Order: sequence, then structure tokens, then C-alpha cells
Amino acid sequence: MKNLILIFTLLVYSVSLSAQDYAVALNSNSRTVSKIEKGLNQFTSDILLNEEFKYRDFLRQSKTSKANFYSNGKTFTKKELTKLLRKSARSSGTYKEFQELLENTYPKFLRVLSDDEMHLLYERFRKGTFNAYIQNLIENW
Repeated sequence: MKNLILIFTLLVYSVSLSAQDYAVALNSNSRTVSKIEKGLNQFTSDILLNEEFKYRDFLRQSKTSKANFYSNGKTFTKKELTKLLRKSARSSGTYKEFQELLENTYPKFLRVLSDDEMHLLYERFRKGTFNAYIQNLIENW
């Protein structure tokens, strides 16, 4: 019995020593990227899950928020990101133009969100703009 315990102990010890050779170092950047993407997902889910989204109310709430979003060395506050999305939706006539504008200014959006979510985001920020009002007036005339 003593020999069995001694052999088992030596076996476990030798396996643990050789297992260190197969250790893999993780890249620390992957965790920060996922943290950034998690923040963007939280921001967009606040917008997409709200059926009666109103830009002015959301902007008022975002002014008090201290959340920051990072892209290519730039830091955006929640208020700035909200204004950027509204400006992009207002200045673009179609969803494709909206997508291209966001790709140029904030490329992380395209990696984080699916096409359906981006389209919903465009519709939510487009609703209530003067251009959307004129377009609805022309279509329903």
C-alpha cells in the first residue's frame, strides 16, 4: 500500500511538471476587445429593446451617463455616440449610406452588430427626423 501511494504521488508530480511545457499564453488584448464589444452591445440593446424609442429622451439619459466607448484611439461618450448615430441616420438617405458612414467613423459597429440590428438601429434613429417626415409624406400622398 505504501508503494502504491508513493507511485501515485510521483506520477501526479511528474505529470504536473511536464504539463507546464504545454501551457499557452493568452493575449491580453482579446479581453479588452470583448469588454469594448460588450459595452457596445449594451448600448445598442438599450436602443433596440425599447419599442417606443425617442431620441430626445435617450439623449437626455445619455448626458448623465459616464460610459465611454473606444474606437481607433478615439474616445466617445454615450452622448457623443448617440449624436453620431442620429447625425448619420439624418444625413443618409438609405440604409447602405448609413452603414458606410458608420464604417468610416466607427468601424467597430459592423463587427459587433448583425445586419438586422444595424437596420433596426437605422430605423430607430431615422424616425422623427425631418427627412423621414418628408419621405413619409411623399410616399403616402
